[in-house]
Amino acid sequence: MYWPQWCAETKSVEEREKIIVGMILVQRTSWHSANIALKNLKKANLLSTGKIAELKTLESLSQLIRPAGFYQSKPKRLFDICTFIIAQGGMEELAKKEIEEVRRHLLSIKGIGQETADTILLYALDKPIFVIDEYTRRWLEKNGLTEEKDYMKLQQFFHDSLKPDLNIYRNFHALIIVCQRGKEKSVMEIV
Repeated sequence: MYWPQWCAETKSVEEREKIIVGMILVQRTSWHSANIALKNLKKANLLSTGKIAELKTLESLSQLIRPAGFYQSKPKRLFDICTFIIAQGGMEELAKKEIEEVRRHLLSIKGIGQETADTILLYALDKPIFVIDEYTRRWLEKNGLTEEKDYMKLQQFFHDSLKPDLNIYRNFHALIIVCQRGKEKSVMEIV
């Protein structure tokens, strides 16, 4: 991941859209593979929620994102989240909505789980919510902080332990990943 971009205090609509598209593409694959798919979308001038939502068929999208795997389910997920964003009035309008409302809608989209929804909320929509991913779970276990496994209880652990601040949540989560993977493997430029 390209943490300086993801953790930036201000982002363009284009950068926010890249984060969301990237979150769908990285599901159950590596950032390397997702990044190849992102580059394919950029070359095809399809790296925006509006352009993806306008597609009449998912055939070309399937071919472009094939490197990210799950080429039958990911195009539909990507299309669904992009049409959802457009139906909400675009990124700027979606970002104005309350966190629980947006989270509920994101979770209603097939293939969007808690981790993906919360990552979108935190990094693309600037909503203060802590992301629980496998890196976070391993970090907690490694440091003997909790044996809890439930997503919502782990998230509450961070919400109770940290000041509810967007930048603290972003940077702390990014540091956990850097700690787990090593700095050289954690910084990856996204198209």
